[in-house]
Amino acid sequence: MLQWSKYEWLTQERWGQIHPDKNFVWYDETAVSVDENGFLHLKTHFNPKFFPELNVTSNVGVGLVSCTTPLKHGVYEIEAKLPEGKNLWPAFWMWSFDFWPPEIDVFEAYSNDKGSYFSLEYNLETGLSIWDVQTNVWWKNGIENSMLGGKSGWFGIKNPSKEFIKYKLEWSPTYIKFFYNEKLIRTVTNQKILEQCNNTTMNVILNNSLREPDDNTNSDFVIKYFKYTPF
Repeated sequence: MLQWSKYEWLTQERWGQIHPDKNFVWYDETAVSVDENGFLHLKTHFNPKFFPELNVTSNVGVGLVSCTTPLKHGVYEIEAKLPEGKNLWPAFWMWSFDFWPPEIDVFEAYSNDKGSYFSLEYNLETGLSIWDVQTNVWWKNGIENSMLGGKSGWFGIKNPSKEFIKYKLEWSPTYIKFFYNEKLIRTVTNQKILEQCNNTTMNVILNNSLREPDDNTNSDFVIKYFKYTPF
């Protein structure tokens, strides 16, 4: 258990230390630390561990923290520098304390096989984006689990793995808004999504991870703070 930014955090998922479908990484408390400035560090590193229930050895320990306090409508914010390395998957997200989905991904970031988050894209809704840092939302659509789909947006030319960037979510009963460096990236007003989110409380998670196996990984996701302000 970790005390950080006025909240208590687990150093694993609520349900355990390893995901059976992504068992090349595991949630490793030694990959989580807080430095003398109060900054949270979530690492990826080679640290093999055997899981007898899966009969598998997972070679890479990754840092993950899961807030134990159920939270609802309000503003959620971090200021963070993304980890450097190949095929990384850092994220700031939340899912229901009651069931899954819903899930709100304030961001999921994807470095490529060259170790860069640079990804030049343009679409009519969000305009130009140059970093592969995406919002997303999952919800139950009838009997199916559905997602809106990842979306990036313009939040400046500062490299998010070299500079600290502010990532913010505003969640109200009538909308969900995503901001990167105070620039509005996305607004969600879908009534089915809002109804499902409004009927539960959320578990906030910050994590570093990998999209594919890499036993040589050694990265550090640095977060200055987490702040929640209720409406």
